[in-house]
Amino acid sequence: MLKYIDFDFFNSYKDLKAYFSTRNGGVSEGIYSTMNLSFSQGDVKENVIENFRIFGKTIGVECEDMVFAHQTHTSNVIPVDSSNKGMGILRERNFSNVDGLVTNEKGLCLVTSHSDCIPLYFFDPVKKVIGLSHSGWKGTIGNIALNTIKLMNEKYGSDAEDILAMAGPGICGKCYEVGSDVADVFTYKYKDDSKGRVVTERENVEGKYLLDLHMANYYNFLSAGITEDHIYLSGVCTYEDSDNLWSHRASHGKRGGGAAFMMLL
Repeated sequence: MLKYIDFDFFNSYKDLKAYFSTRNGGVSEGIYSTMNLSFSQGDVKENVIENFRIFGKTIGVECEDMVFAHQTHTSNVIPVDSSNKGMGILRERNFSNVDGLVTNEKGLCLVTSHSDCIPLYFFDPVKKVIGLSHSGWKGTIGNIALNTIKLMNEKYGSDAEDILAMAGPGICGKCYEVGSDVADVFTYKYKDDSKGRVVTERENVEGKYLLDLHMANYYNFLSAGITEDHIYLSGVCTYEDSDNLWSHRASHGKRGGGAAFMMLL
């Protein structure tokens, strides 16, 4: 049975769709079973396309109206419009190395791929603009959140204080273990985090740390001008719920992938 996650944070807005997929309800088999929405892990392409069709039908979106980011752990964000419809799923993209998308066009569904990295959802209910970005540790340290917000402002006139920003399902700060190389970068960047909520030392494991990407993106939202009451952290951990959500860490890389979806109506 197909299942998906929606969010009370956005549900009151009738001109917006915002979802996150689970592992359930698709046609893929083996390690990709069943709702795999990633083309990059070795699954049969036709099965992935069919999964997109099934998921899209459930949320009321055609594959032909989706545009799928080309994620390479960058902080790059681009605007897209109706000319990009179907790209990344049904036809070749005319862009590459892009981890975030923004648009003000109704009926164009933005899609990003996730299997522990954090989906960042942005909605400006005043100017009617959306953004959707993929934020792993590289995208977080590169502040793809800020880049998305800046592009919404430069391209469509969005004011940061109007934007609602959410860090969606992803690996949580209790489960994301990193080495000192990554931890040191975050400790420096978030040195004003006096409560130590972004990086903490792992107890009884020398040289290992726990990294909270949700909290790091929370600070990124704030520093970009998003007001505190317009920020939501989903609290859903893909690692802890790896029976239902795709997790790269939990599966040791033998996996399919989930996706985030966002569309203006």
